[in-house]
Amino acid sequence: MAALVYLLCAAAALVCAALLWRGYRQSRQRLLFWSSLCFGLLTLDNLFLFADRILLPEVDLAVYRLPTGLAAVGVLLFGMIWRAKT
Repeated sequence: MAALVYLLCAAAALVCAALLWRGYRQSRQRLLFWSSLCFGLLTLDNLFLFADRILLPEVDLAVYRLPTGLAAVGVLLFGMIWRAKT
């Protein structure tokens, strides 16, 4: 059951990233670009979580998961700060 939840979370993040990217391509608003990049990284983070907990439980993939999540939040924060300055 946990595997299904992890994969559904990754799929939801991927759908959000795709929809935000499509919105960016139509409107060229930078915040949509940074948001789509954030959700793309969150998708990767969820896939690392799936691999860490389900596929390779004996290997600790936190070294890859934590920086990916931090990068996702950092990208969105950067985009918001950059938008506030312009």
